[in-house]
Amino acid sequence: MLKPAGLGARQLIAFVVRPSMGIPGPTRAGAFMEMVTSPRSRSRLRLMLVVLLSILAAAVIVGAVVVGRDTGILDGDPPAWANTLGGILQLAGLALTIATIVWLVRSGRFRADRESSLRRLSPLDIRSLQQQVRRGAPQDDADFGLLRVTARMMINQSWYSLMPVGFVITSFGQALLKFTPLFTGLFAVLTALGVGAVAFAFRDARRGEAFLRDHPDLSGR
Repeated sequence: MLKPAGLGARQLIAFVVRPSMGIPGPTRAGAFMEMVTSPRSRSRLRLMLVVLLSILAAAVIVGAVVVGRDTGILDGDPPAWANTLGGILQLAGLALTIATIVWLVRSGRFRADRESSLRRLSPLDIRSLQQQVRRGAPQDDADFGLLRVTARMMINQSWYSLMPVGFVITSFGQALLKFTPLFTGLFAVLTALGVGAVAFAFRDARRGEAFLRDHPDLSGR
């Protein structure tokens, strides 16, 4: 099909998408563009990207273990200081992870998240609420009660980031104990993921606090 002269990309979509069920072509094209560029669609694309990257990373690790048996990638000869420090770091990381879980349970944060009213909502609805809190721009028909609950949940979840820190410390100890290229690479990957998770959690916590400051609950006054 020849492209009509003088049509841009958006007009071309309107030309190609023929009217159907009484809906004009331009209207269908606008709905299509809105669907592709909507925040929900971008969230789905990011989720798909994370899943694909995780599968790729797992495939690389399994391939390295299977293929690298005869390449020395699994062989290591840690010195005495690495054995000692690695054991200490493994215990420290495990202790931090367990202490974080115990503290979250005893402080009531875990129970508050488990019994939150957000549990009744779908994952898509929760992501929509989180996006509104992050941007500080509630929708016209927004439920401010749910938005405040979401903001408080985002603040509480920043404490969960101590668990990835414990995992990173444990993996560092494991890398020292093994002293091999494979475990060094795994430590680098886990460190990058842990740093990203902690940074993301504390960024969300700051935005949750900002949302609560800008939209306080005045019902008790």
